[in-house]
Parts: sequence; C-alpha cells; structure tokens
Amino acid sequence: MADGDIRAFNFNTGDTAALIGPSRSRIKNILVYGTAVTALTLKNGTSTGTTLLDITVAAGWNEVFLPDDGILAKDGVFFAALTGSGSKVTLLLA
Repeated sequence: MADGDIRAFNFNTGDTAALIGPSRSRIKNILVYGTAVTALTLKNGTSTGTTLLDITVAAGWNEVFLPDDGILAKDGVFFAALTGSGSKVTLLLA
C-alpha cells in the first residue's frame, strides 16, 4: 500500500534544530554520513516532544533500517540533535 509521495530532507552538523517536513510525517528511511561517530535525535513535533529515534552510528555511510511502515511522527519530525564532525543526514519522509 502506498503512503504517498516520498520527500527528502537534508540536515548537517551545525544546522539549527528544527521541525522539518509536513506536520504529520512517516519516516521511511534515514541515511547518515559522518567523518566520525555520529549521534542523532529525532522527536515528535517539538524539542520537548516524545523521542522517536536516538541512535549513534559509526563513521562513514550508514543506512538506518526502519522495519515495516517506518516511524510515524504525528506532529511532524523535529530534528533535535546531530553530533559528529562533518555529519550529514538525509531523511526520507512520506
């Protein structure tokens, strides 16, 4: 079953924490690149929202596996934190 169009959003180390994408989004895939160990935190809607994902990945390219239908952010995806020198993240949202 199709969830609708997929849109890509990019976030880099040093970017200001922000609400990204539509107000209700489903995270379908996450791609992470870092020159060092990278940690990222995604929350529901705001900086004080429920933590949806809080992970640390190794240096290099990483694809974060999200089973089934991914992660639903009922109030939108708030990109709360990204650490690691030269880190970049691409979120694919439906």
